[in-house]
Amino acid sequence: MSQALSLLQTASVDDDAGAIVGCLAFVGPVVAPVLFLIGALVVVRRVLRARGESRPPLDAGTLLRLSLLGLTAAYWAASTGLMSGPGWMSASEYCNARGFPADRITTRTFPLSMRCGPGGELVPSWVNPMLVAGLTLASAALAAAALRAYLGLLSRARLHRDRSVSPFGRLGRR
Repeated sequence: MSQALSLLQTASVDDDAGAIVGCLAFVGPVVAPVLFLIGALVVVRRVLRARGESRPPLDAGTLLRLSLLGLTAAYWAASTGLMSGPGWMSASEYCNARGFPADRITTRTFPLSMRCGPGGELVPSWVNPMLVAGLTLASAALAAAALRAYLGLLSRARLHRDRSVSPFGRLGRR
């Protein structure tokens, strides 16, 4: 017990950050699909509801939700790719258990890759395309949301200018 307490007392901030990243990667393959499904349902409901109203179906709020949906897809892919490695086993034991030679183990961060020998890729093939697609969707939707919000502000300013009314009252002479 005293050894465990002394180990906890000497843990550095890097260990804490590594533990947080490890926890997020561990729960990601389970939690991210649920978050993705909920986000997709919210976006589809919002677009369908806007069809019957006078507002555009892709307003800034919907585009922000779409951006979060892309980030969730990227998180799902990245956490699945990170958890496809050995985890608690040594890398050589893990490669041998999978039937690959463990003579040369290589890992890459982007694109996510872990190879056992010359032909034993452990990261699923769908992870990297989904990661890139999710990040692309997130950045494009965020840029479109910012543009939509800016254009909405411009149109409101023109509306007030054309009516000679400011948000604070009439601007004309008495």
